[in-house]
Amino acid sequence: MPSLNVVPPNLPSAPSQYEPRYQEQFSNILRLFFNTVTNKINAPVPYGSFYDTTTQTNPVASAVNLMSFNSVYNTAGATIYGVKKDVSRVYVTQTGVYNIAFSAQLDKTGGGSATTFIWLRINGQDLAHSATKMVISGPNDEKVAAWNWMVTLAENDYFEIAWQSSDTAMVLLSEAASGNVPEIPSVIVTVAWISAINL
Repeated sequence: MPSLNVVPPNLPSAPSQYEPRYQEQFSNILRLFFNTVTNKINAPVPYGSFYDTTTQTNPVASAVNLMSFNSVYNTAGATIYGVKKDVSRVYVTQTGVYNIAFSAQLDKTGGGSATTFIWLRINGQDLAHSATKMVISGPNDEKVAAWNWMVTLAENDYFEIAWQSSDTAMVLLSEAASGNVPEIPSVIVTVAWISAINL
């Protein structure tokens, strides 16, 4: 992938006397530089926001689950600057530093206290030092897991959010709208391009 950095123009040394040819060369270099800067500033950058409208269950105790997303809030339209999603995978199409943020509505369908672990995976591999533990006391003790990671991703990399609990009663809860309150998605995830980087 070509460099996304903007470099200062290499301006020619001025002659001792006025020369139209030098002025034209000087103007062309500055015109090219400012066009480059304008294009970089105005270029779209990747972003996406996804959510899920279903309650996600934990059918096998202590097995790794992957948070899934079945709906889109917003995503960049340009293919080369976009963010794409699969069921549980979110792909980026431009190399850079990204901020990944999520929230998940944790609850239990029965039983007592139980622990849930949540962490990030990049291209199917667990990301070191990315896990967090949350404890739910029992049914109707809903808690929201919400934090973010800042990671470097290469073009066509993908990430997933994994979770695990030893209690099969643990769920990521989705609820219908009620009265003045809109629907509660089980999971929301956003990804935003922060900075270019050359890998």
